[in-house]
Amino acid sequence: MDIKVLYINLTDETFEIRVRNDLKRYLGGTGLAFQLFQEEAKIDREPLSEEQPVVISSGFLSPYFPTATKSIAIFFSPLNNNLGESHAGGRLSLALKLAGISALVIKGKCNSLKYLIINDGIVKFQTAEHLKGLKATETATYIREKESNAGLRSILRIGPCGEKKVAFSSVVVDTYRHFGRLGLGAQFGAKNLKALIVTGSGKEEPKPDNIKGYKELFEKLHKTVIGGSMKKYHELGTAENVTILNELKALPTKNLQENHFERIEEISGESLAEFSLTRKFACAGCPLGCIHIATVRRRFDKEEEWERVDISYDYELIYSLGTLIGIGDRTLLLSMMEKIEELGLDAIYAGVFLAWVVEAFKKGLINSEDIFVDSIDFGDYENLKTVLKNLVFKDNEFYILAREGVHKLTEKYGGGDFALLAFNNAIAGYHTGYANLLGQHIVGIRNAHTDNGGYSIDQSCRDINDIKFIIDKLYEEEIFRSAFNCTGICLFARKVYDIETLQQCINSLNIDFDTHDLMDLGEEIYLKKLAFKIKKGFNLKEYKFSKRFFETTAMGKSLDEALTYEGVKYFNEMVMEKMKRRGLLP
Repeated sequence: MDIKVLYINLTDETFEIRVRNDLKRYLGGTGLAFQLFQEEAKIDREPLSEEQPVVISSGFLSPYFPTATKSIAIFFSPLNNNLGESHAGGRLSLALKLAGISALVIKGKCNSLKYLIINDGIVKFQTAEHLKGLKATETATYIREKESNAGLRSILRIGPCGEKKVAFSSVVVDTYRHFGRLGLGAQFGAKNLKALIVTGSGKEEPKPDNIKGYKELFEKLHKTVIGGSMKKYHELGTAENVTILNELKALPTKNLQENHFERIEEISGESLAEFSLTRKFACAGCPLGCIHIATVRRRFDKEEEWERVDISYDYELIYSLGTLIGIGDRTLLLSMMEKIEELGLDAIYAGVFLAWVVEAFKKGLINSEDIFVDSIDFGDYENLKTVLKNLVFKDNEFYILAREGVHKLTEKYGGGDFALLAFNNAIAGYHTGYANLLGQHIVGIRNAHTDNGGYSIDQSCRDINDIKFIIDKLYEEEIFRSAFNCTGICLFARKVYDIETLQQCINSLNIDFDTHDLMDLGEEIYLKKLAFKIKKGFNLKEYKFSKRFFETTAMGKSLDEALTYEGVKYFNEMVMEKMKRRGLLP
């Protein structure tokens, strides 16, 4: 199985495919993407400089095994001025493989707004000037109607926030999937890239040598996925966690001034399933169907004229656009999700941004002249929505800074003590204890909840104050996930695909790869990423947590600030020694 990388230069509109079998040991996904990124990145240039690369890699096991649906993007994040990484499902990973491509490396900048069509490795550059300012949803509608290969292609596009280079803008993938975290949408905008379409005939798709053995393994895994513990993702999905975390008093509410929401019954997973859920569907190559779609019915004319809008929801959106900003009405919550989709924003970050705005306004740090609304409060749907739209349409000092991120607003206006950030990334919806806090802020290579399951460790740890044990568990899981994310298997299936099973899957595709190699690869990738972040300015010794994390109890217990920093010190000493052994430090 050759590793074929499509290099695209937007500036001079050229492209070429290079066989990179020298990178085979990195498999695909995050390992391959980071290695390619390192080769091209200009560490001394600004994140949105046109020389900076965007790398998108298909998972190695996509589309050969159930739930192997993920593609990984690695880029310079304008949000943290450092390493950016985001994962997306949908059809993209399959489309890349059908096109005979393992990864894309995109450099340069289009001379005007354009979209690209990639078909079997051939790239066409099309004008997108007529799409300027269009919502992400409208852009997709235009492309679906104009371009061919419906059903086989994957469509990536940005909304108006991406065009404005908002540092927390997303790239929407197909329908309801996203490269959400850390600002890939801003990278597309900086490159004048409105959309990217990938399609292929599958002519070069490699076949396993042992078809019988491959089929037996596939069928075994297929049965496990649809018949085992993963069924919960098809039923209520991650929205099930809303009620659970609320009862645990671990659900960030009203900018984490509170840990539970009084109107939770209205927006819980159970409530959405009963009153709003209309269908479920799956990413290409997944039999599960965990994507939950709600339908909002609303009047658009006095004469009993109605429209229906389908909106994808999950736990993180209910948290960030519901409890965190005080919205407890189902219809308004879903409408806020729709607005995020249209603008092309990271939903988690948008919620953290809005929550900070409300508290900063209430404390007199900002005023109505800054945000162009007379007043704002938690639960104030109309004005919260207006603030989001103003990211595109207002160019005063406040919104220019807001486009760079909440950390830039705190530098100007204050309020850093209640900004819910982890190395400038927005925190996910868990306030469970030390493992979650250290997992997102310190150990997590993307500073995100998907790097490790800190929230789960908090709930199962017998001694919540054993900070070294917590760090060791976080690191162990981080290494596993670093290897796991090379394969493209969805993290929901991480208990189905343990190391031994991953080894069998990889070997069935004609590559010899033992368990030790896989875990060693995971640690190598993780430490290389961490070394890159440190070289670019991430300083563990000087890292500061927002005071808010220690002011609100987590599952009924206060977190000790001094103990948290002991965890940072222990982790820093541990990884410095590991990087030194691998020759990754100067």
